[in-house]
Amino acid sequence: MFRLTMISLIAFISLNAFAQENSVEGFNSRFNLVKNDQGEVTVIKLKRATRFFTIKPFIEQLKNDLLGQQAALKNMSAAELDDMLIDLGMNPYAIAGEAGSEEARNFRDSVLNVANIDVEAAFTELDQKDFWAEFQARLNEAMLFLDPTVVANLNDSRFFYKKAVTHKVVVWALEQAKKRFSNIPVLNIASFVIVRVHDMMLEQRHFAHNMLLHYFETVKENKLGMTKLEVDRAVSSIYEYRIEATNYFESNNANANWANYGMNKFFMMVRAGNSTVTGWTDPLSTRAFSEIKKLNFAFASVSHEGVRKIYHLNHKSHMFSMKPSLAYNYAKPKQVKQLRSLLNIGGVAIGFLKLPDFVKSSAEQFMKSIYVQQVRTEGALVGYFESTGDTAMMKTVYAQRSNLYIVE
Repeated sequence: MFRLTMISLIAFISLNAFAQENSVEGFNSRFNLVKNDQGEVTVIKLKRATRFFTIKPFIEQLKNDLLGQQAALKNMSAAELDDMLIDLGMNPYAIAGEAGSEEARNFRDSVLNVANIDVEAAFTELDQKDFWAEFQARLNEAMLFLDPTVVANLNDSRFFYKKAVTHKVVVWALEQAKKRFSNIPVLNIASFVIVRVHDMMLEQRHFAHNMLLHYFETVKENKLGMTKLEVDRAVSSIYEYRIEATNYFESNNANANWANYGMNKFFMMVRAGNSTVTGWTDPLSTRAFSEIKKLNFAFASVSHEGVRKIYHLNHKSHMFSMKPSLAYNYAKPKQVKQLRSLLNIGGVAIGFLKLPDFVKSSAEQFMKSIYVQQVRTEGALVGYFESTGDTAMMKTVYAQRSNLYIVE
């Protein structure tokens, strides 16, 4: 018995050392520590990042996705789409007035309406090269004002507060689009592209931030070439990036408590994730999860209905649901990716439906609640699979990110 225990202990230590080594290697391959003359880390930069953002590839992707969905709908009945949505926790036939039912119906209708869109004509009208070139130039200029490769500035508690400059470009572009596109559905596509491209540009840094948080949580700071204070300040910079431009009070709070601000926020998230896992292990839990394994602060793998799945610990399935958001289904490897592709299409297609603006806005908010924050957080899942040496799953997470600006 003692011998068996010792063998198990040695195996555990060896596995942990392997994970640490992979994590350190991954951290060093992705991030560059910028130091001052005293050898102190002042800035953390991405080694691989999209520095200049082009609009045309995203527009082409949307067009091809719409054409692909038109072809797919020819072989898919409305009932099959309903089953897919219900399987994903969206019931378009829920009782009228039930939270999320109207939004689910509008999403379903927008996807089904793709078959009626003259995609070629709409995107020909959208192709105003001078407008998109100017938007792209202004957006890149604003992004360079806040170097896209910088993921943390340890000594400037208001460094990311400057990100508001990109929002001004978006406001300008939306106003210009109203003057350029008289066809309302085409204007809606243009508006979707403007807002979504900006969101995706911001996602690159969010994705890297959550990857950093995984490393900071699971690897000793000295192994990463940093001190505890440097890690604490880096985490504060990560959370400073999440402060809304209009939230002056929170910005002042971060500035006044810079050494502890980020870690206080991070451990609130860790405790919330621990509570979620504890709830799942409760015999009275309605989740029916077994073999629960917490992967890091943001994810846990479980066995559900005989299938291995990975769930988010801090995000729900959507804004009207209490179910956890699915990050990966081993039995249906393309499930999450397909859903995100549909949501991208739905965001465009809903602009072709004759609905009041407030209804469209509500449906768009609903769709974003299913995948935007989830994609950003999955940087931490890449970090986890890197630590286990599972490069195939790393590539899978990247493949379902639904964002061509996030570099592997």
